[in-house]
Amino acid sequence: MKADMVEEMEPKFEVKKANRFLPYIILIGLGIGTANFTMNGGLNWVQWAIQSLSTSMIVGYTTVLIGTNVAWTNGFIKPTWKLYLSVSVMFLLAGIIATEIEHVIRSLVFKSESFRPLNGGKMYLFNGIISLFLGFSFFQSKKLALDKSSGLDETTNDMESNISKIKEPKKFEKNTGSVPVKQGGNVLLVPTSDIAYFESYDNYSFLYDTDGNRKLCDYSLLFLEKRLSESFLRVHRKYIINTNHVKQIKPHINGRYVIEFSQKSLSTITSSKSYSQTIKKLIRIE
Repeated sequence: MKADMVEEMEPKFEVKKANRFLPYIILIGLGIGTANFTMNGGLNWVQWAIQSLSTSMIVGYTTVLIGTNVAWTNGFIKPTWKLYLSVSVMFLLAGIIATEIEHVIRSLVFKSESFRPLNGGKMYLFNGIISLFLGFSFFQSKKLALDKSSGLDETTNDMESNISKIKEPKKFEKNTGSVPVKQGGNVLLVPTSDIAYFESYDNYSFLYDTDGNRKLCDYSLLFLEKRLSESFLRVHRKYIINTNHVKQIKPHINGRYVIEFSQKSLSTITSSKSYSQTIKKLIRIE
């Protein structure tokens, strides 16, 4: 496999997607500054605005930057508990740093109070918690991670369809016997016989093997659906399963089915109503 293919497999950390939110971050900062000026006084409007803008930029831009690079952080930081611990620390630090910068501006720039380092008190906790809540709201938002500049329609039910037209690799042969996934700084070829299912994730997908391990895959479900063998079935907008590893299918409510795998390490998957005919063909219900 060529080096350029290896590079293509790794999601890149980008700032362009976060930059498109800068006007909103600035407006929020000005709004908070205006509210503080109206309710508190003490400083003039310009001083309140500058102070609030600094906090909005540090907290807002940090949380948005991390939120728009979810695929990168998922591939770079493992396991999951370490990922969430790492981003939690980053969000909290953003709130603490923003509080200290506010203090520096008030004391050293506007000279409205004496400067004492690390003397923000409860404001560290307040801004830290706000940063934490905002950060995880953005981190869990898949829409935030989509690049609107690509012209995708986010209101459609199958976003992968449009994404794959923009970013569809050409070297992935139909009915392939293996799927390339990111493994640290390398590319690992996982035999399709060892794959239990795929889960959609933004421009990419996650591959779950029969041992329950999750690996980042640089292909959308639509792209995979067209190239995998007939043993792989799309049962949900978010899932493609390998029927060779299905142990049991249980009827669920509203035309859906619960799919249980042979391996106990794998969680069950619930199909969507729109794929009920696919499931019925699988279990030969006419």
